[in-house]
Amino acid sequence: MALLPRNSAQKNHDGDSFFVSMTDMLVGMLFLFIIMLMFFAMKFNEATIKKNEVVENVVNAEEARGRILEEIRKAMAEHGVTVVIDPDYGILRLPEEILFERGKSILSQRGQNAVIALSNALIHVLPCYTVSADAEKCGKIRHQVESVFIEGHTDIDGDDLLNWNLSFQRSLSTYQYLQRSNPQLAALKNKDGQVLMSLSGYGKQRPLNGNASEEEKSRNRRIDIRFIMSTPKSHEIRDESVSGGISK
Repeated sequence: MALLPRNSAQKNHDGDSFFVSMTDMLVGMLFLFIIMLMFFAMKFNEATIKKNEVVENVVNAEEARGRILEEIRKAMAEHGVTVVIDPDYGILRLPEEILFERGKSILSQRGQNAVIALSNALIHVLPCYTVSADAEKCGKIRHQVESVFIEGHTDIDGDDLLNWNLSFQRSLSTYQYLQRSNPQLAALKNKDGQVLMSLSGYGKQRPLNGNASEEEKSRNRRIDIRFIMSTPKSHEIRDESVSGGISK
């Protein structure tokens, strides 16, 4: 049997070693690529889960707000006061004719009766969605009310400065009579221990529609009660899930 020259055998050995080294390097690179791919897939999955949790929280908070509005509307209807709710914006709407005489900021007798009905409805519904002494009776409520804004609005007629003042004075009159009608409202807090209610006046700046006809102007003159919801953070939901504390 013929033997290869020593230098030829050495060359073959070196070639084999080079091939093995390249193979090992490629396998290592492929392994690192797979690890990196798994890492990014895991991060993408976590981001997707968090996004879904945020969306679910918002949807559930809006559903809770819709229930609050409907419960308040029904409670007021039982006392003969008809109001309009706007679930998309979290608003309970009281037209001017329910509360005030044209151009006035003092509640009419009918307006006082309406605000009494509103205060009774609020104190009946809100304790379950706030931090209050009665909240424990409602079970575990995940979505709570963050703020309640009393917003005054006018039509386009008249001086802008006077309209700003009139809209705010009307929201102030509504707030003051709410508190006098049911002092327990002042004890309701959000989860940060802050009072719920605040006031604002927008004058003519936020019309529901145009101001061409008297009917349109009448719709624009109103008090809106706007409900802002707070939602739990993702880690709070996970903690509740682990402890079995989530209420379905």
